[in-house]
Amino acid sequence: MFLKKTVFALFFVCLLSSPAFAGDTETPMSRVKEGADKLIKILSDPDMQNPEKHDAAIRKLRITAEEYIDFRLTTMYAVGKKWLKMTPQTQNHLTEAFVQLLERTYLKRIPAYGGQQVDYKKEMVSGKKAKVVTEIVDKDKKISVEFRLRNTGKHWMIYDVVAEGVSLVSNYRTQFAQILSDGTPEDLIKLIQDRIEKLDKGEDDTPDDNIKG
Repeated sequence: MFLKKTVFALFFVCLLSSPAFAGDTETPMSRVKEGADKLIKILSDPDMQNPEKHDAAIRKLRITAEEYIDFRLTTMYAVGKKWLKMTPQTQNHLTEAFVQLLERTYLKRIPAYGGQQVDYKKEMVSGKKAKVVTEIVDKDKKISVEFRLRNTGKHWMIYDVVAEGVSLVSNYRTQFAQILSDGTPEDLIKLIQDRIEKLDKGEDDTPDDNIKG
């Protein structure tokens, strides 16, 4: 379980590499591999390992990650069909709240990275979408990780990661659906913001993947 959550943490920075266009030289696998190679360098930065500078380092990662991860698409898939009934303003507020939740939930685990090896198995492209299958090797443990990307015309953008058969998007979709079945988008945003506040204060003992206790 810990390794799976660490993999989800790596999801948010695995594509932190120099900008590239989704042309003839860029493939989904090269996008992921280039980012993973860059990730190792980023995680070796003393600021990432210095608790006093960790928050600042996380903010830098967020800014860069937004160039490579389609957070809006991630949020839309996590919400499902009810996304289409939300106003643009509500969609924006929900996306921002969800990204902040993901930051607190997974990026805080990045310092636990300990040199895991990434083996690239295959890529599968179907139109504007693609899957990159990898295997994370951590000592005697192996975990299959599938990255899902979409071609926006300029870049291959990642929007989901599946570790040990568990999709980050699907996990939150189940929770969001339960909340939205009886409540409003504003209720969902409020619950996410409450969870963020508790995480910031270190008061939350809810399992990392859950919004409510």
